[in-house]
Amino acid sequence: MDQAAWEAGAFDRAMLELRSKRNRLLAETDYLALSDNTLSAEMSAYRQQLRDLTEGLTTVEQINAVVFPTKP
Repeated sequence: MDQAAWEAGAFDRAMLELRSKRNRLLAETDYLALSDNTLSAEMSAYRQQLRDLTEGLTTVEQINAVVFPTKP
């Protein structure tokens, strides 16, 4: 793979890493969203913030600047 191709894939690799971490954090709280549990408003907001993390990101710099919300 040449340098140009590697650099062209930087955004996709950064987004993949961000989504992987986000998905891991969501998976840690999935049990709370099951039908036999009542999800608190704080946890619901946290999970929505995690899902919204990737919205509108267009550069590697924006991805690297993402701050994950604090788990309640």
